[in-house]
Amino acid sequence: MALASTGRLTAMDIHSLARPSFTEHHVTVIGTSARPETATGLFEELATACAARGVLPLHEKICGPVAQRDSILAARQQVLAAQGWDPELPCTFVDGKPGRNGRGPLAVQLWGIEPGADGAASVVTVSLPGQRRGRLLEAPGLRVLVVGEITGADPSGALPPTPTAQASQMFRSADQALADQGMTFGKVARTWLYLRRLLDWYGGLNEVRTAFFAERNITGKPPGLPFPASTGIQGTAADEECVMDVLAIDVAEGRGGLRPLDRSRRQHEAFAYGSAFSRAMAWDYEGCQTIWVSGTASIDSQGRSRHRDDPEAQLTETLQSIAALLEPAGASLADIGAGTFFYKDTASRHVYERVCAQLGLPKLPLVPVLADVCRDELLVEIEAVALVASPAAAPATDGGEAATP
Repeated sequence: MALASTGRLTAMDIHSLARPSFTEHHVTVIGTSARPETATGLFEELATACAARGVLPLHEKICGPVAQRDSILAARQQVLAAQGWDPELPCTFVDGKPGRNGRGPLAVQLWGIEPGADGAASVVTVSLPGQRRGRLLEAPGLRVLVVGEITGADPSGALPPTPTAQASQMFRSADQALADQGMTFGKVARTWLYLRRLLDWYGGLNEVRTAFFAERNITGKPPGLPFPASTGIQGTAADEECVMDVLAIDVAEGRGGLRPLDRSRRQHEAFAYGSAFSRAMAWDYEGCQTIWVSGTASIDSQGRSRHRDDPEAQLTETLQSIAALLEPAGASLADIGAGTFFYKDTASRHVYERVCAQLGLPKLPLVPVLADVCRDELLVEIEAVALVASPAAAPATDGGEAATP
């Protein structure tokens, strides 16, 4: 559903998927600015919508100018306290392209669940190593853990001097957080990677990630474990070189599982050109599936960039590639319940509505974020979540077992 503007918001979208144990909700709210009064109004609208549905938050991502981070988070804490919620509820704050002097819109993406009538599902905050906190969902045969804003800070809280050292520590810290809850990286369905200087060292990040995965038998090919879905984009939470969010899912045998979507008729495996991630990851549970689509750009089946300097053609290519990826899983662009539209410059942002109209698409619930994409010639990128109220056609595998790509 989409709610009309209230004057403080440009839009609120709520997309839901009902399972027997819980209903999954994806709430997207986009504000007109990052001013304190606008931020307060935005969080009030979000909290009201969640309270009305009994939503327990799992993952909350705030997209706004990092120069306004403190005031935005203070407004959020105030609203949470007024609602009787934990004012320290974990969240991720990210700014795509910093240095805008506090200007720019404010948006929030919240993923949460509404427990079923039997009360079999619950969500709690868990304390993790390194003074981190995560959110843990438990339901019959299911554990879901989300940990956000994992940086490359060492155990003392200091950031190593180089991006590579920070990236290595970031992955190790994520590993420790998962282990604390009895999980491993083999259970990770999705990662979000934000790099302050993306174009300077995206290749270096891929080297660190691939080496880390290889040590844990995450190779993308049997007998190794599948790569998680992922987005690697420009972004920062504070003054770090890189920051990561991690989503891990542990499904009991016979209850469903995780299934990587590595390729489509338009794009082949990303690892063929050095990026260790699956194109998407499908989570099957209780007869429904949630599909996390990795950051997708205008790249062909051979890994080559297409439509240089043409944002309209790149966006069309990107949407067609996402549609091709979802199709074998029984989903389409119409099933997208949340996502992010990354654009490199203002001209690239303005093509979105025109392209959707040309393709006959409804307006998708995408948050617009100004950010560099992983290659200098690429102007747009989209990540998305699709919600499908039917089982996947292909057999699912547990996140801890080898999967056929």
